[in-house]
Amino acid sequence: MALKEKVATALLSDVGRMRNNNEDAVEQDGDLGLLVLADGMGGYNAGEIASGIATTTVLDVVRREWKDLKRGEVDPGSGYSAEALLLRKAVESAHQTIYQVAQSQPQCAGMGTTIVTCLMHDDRMSIAYVGDSRLYRFRDRKLEQITRDHSLLEELVARGHYTREDAQRLVRKNIVTRALGVEPDVTVDLIEDMVEVGDIVLIASDGLTDMVSDEKIGLTLAKLADNLDSAAEELIRLANEAGGKDNVSVVLARADASFARGRRWYERLMEWF
Repeated sequence: MALKEKVATALLSDVGRMRNNNEDAVEQDGDLGLLVLADGMGGYNAGEIASGIATTTVLDVVRREWKDLKRGEVDPGSGYSAEALLLRKAVESAHQTIYQVAQSQPQCAGMGTTIVTCLMHDDRMSIAYVGDSRLYRFRDRKLEQITRDHSLLEELVARGHYTREDAQRLVRKNIVTRALGVEPDVTVDLIEDMVEVGDIVLIASDGLTDMVSDEKIGLTLAKLADNLDSAAEELIRLANEAGGKDNVSVVLARADASFARGRRWYERLMEWF
């Protein structure tokens, strides 16, 4: 079975109720198990341009280098897989392109975008992200946020200046401390974790997470776990029902079967000695 037959997906993006255009972008490559979401920012249509560059560049870089990738190998220096390091390279490439366009095109000055990209491989997921778009895992009817927002709120909590409860009351949610294309350089965070059969991965822009509580998101996924298209539609409906103050986008992926590649020939051979 091909990977796309083992991992079901649903992608949906909506302009919301308050915006005139959609600056979010979502993409996937089902054959590679690659998922990408970007939430653009900037004047006029610049945010839309930034998120479009981000998603397109990540797909292009991963597709171009996939056939030569030493899949499954772990870099001894960083401890990350070749797949994770490829994602970081792809996101860094997107950042450089967005930054160059923002510097050279006056109408794009100041544009940027968040990004979350996830690669499903060998019963694992590699994640590269920048900004406050999020990746969650839904397992055993429990929703867990895997990424940590690159936001002022999270920075102040991490430094002990506020409790989370106080920060949520006193600090603006949407001030990001990291984004693609804004500064000459950017730090891309990497996360790797195992994937179990039945897991649902949710990637969402803040148009969902600012409007819908984690509790409601978890209840929705529990109710509609078997129909990802309906789950995506319901999550967006809930965000719009709560006010739809921003564009809202969701990417869902459910592991329906193991997608481990299996051991290499020399690993099997060693069992004979």
